[in-house]
Amino acid sequence: MKKVVFFVESMHCGGAERSLLSLLNNIDRKKYAIDLLVIQKGGAFEKFIPENINYKSLDLNLSLIGRLKFFLNTKISPKTHKAQLFWKSFNKEIQNFNEEYDIAIAWGQGFATYFTGTKIKAKTKYAWINIDYDKAGYQFKYDEAIYNQFNKIVGVSEFVKESMQQYIDKNKLISIVNIIDQTDVVERAEVVIDETFDDSIVHIVSVGRLAKQKSFDLSINTAKFLKDKGIAFKWYIIGEGSERSYLEGLIRSNGLEDLFILLGFRDNPYPYIKACDIYVQTSSFEGLGRTIIEASILNKPIVTTNFPTAYGLLDDGKTGLIVEMTPQDVSKAILKIINDTSFKLEMIRNLNEAENLNKQKTLDQVESLFNK
Repeated sequence: MKKVVFFVESMHCGGAERSLLSLLNNIDRKKYAIDLLVIQKGGAFEKFIPENINYKSLDLNLSLIGRLKFFLNTKISPKTHKAQLFWKSFNKEIQNFNEEYDIAIAWGQGFATYFTGTKIKAKTKYAWINIDYDKAGYQFKYDEAIYNQFNKIVGVSEFVKESMQQYIDKNKLISIVNIIDQTDVVERAEVVIDETFDDSIVHIVSVGRLAKQKSFDLSINTAKFLKDKGIAFKWYIIGEGSERSYLEGLIRSNGLEDLFILLGFRDNPYPYIKACDIYVQTSSFEGLGRTIIEASILNKPIVTTNFPTAYGLLDDGKTGLIVEMTPQDVSKAILKIINDTSFKLEMIRNLNEAENLNKQKTLDQVESLFNK
């Protein structure tokens, strides 16, 4: 039995964490003794960790001098990703992890990659990348030496893999799509929620962290456009994050308090997706676009902006609408679904016929990687 450690920064809300849990719940644990390592315990997703996974934490005690270095580095290099500046500030005071493994996996770029690459002892190391590395603001000159410590770099989509080829030898890069457990999504979508979705208005749902990457300001501007067109709707956002105050101000300034609702974090977003009429994703970039796959599983008409990976998830015009990143284009697509019932029903039929075969393929790819 191989000894494996997955390092992820936390078990707080996020698509990467949900994807890791899906993998941990489906991987053959008779073959692997698995540790799950985080920086600090806590987080809404802890309760979903399988019982036979050893859950551990670093419990870092960071120095005041390191904190001062980090503050100064953010001022000196404001365009450098904060994860890179954090590691530059603290890496010398962070101790090596005291266990050895056959396989170590950095689940996500940033601190997870830095710690796994330099502080964990393992015969084989893999780094997962789940974002658009460039658009997220990473600079490879800071990361090159650390990525050299890994045997393979895994992109969660073909786009991520191909985009990293400008930095990393293509023979070291592979793509493995994150597991989306279709049965789990469908079952959890049946849970009763407090909010009422009645048939008298159109209900729109979006899921994601309240972060710049998700471009919820574009969603708000689209909602204003729909309001001005006289559309009766409510738009629910499921997620929490640093942009909340900014978004709340934008909601107020556009008079959308009763129409555009920040519900906050929900550990089970699926009943909301199932209950809605349209699922909308206005991200500026995504490594994959997990919530689009989940909305597809629940047969929801989808409107998404044209970030590169969207085209690998949807058949534009058949299983969803992929549009430019403007309020006019997003609202035009929403209005088409609202006003053209036959088009909406055809999209639902197409989604219902599409088969999600990725789960077993991903498990086979992961197991093949682990057995090398």
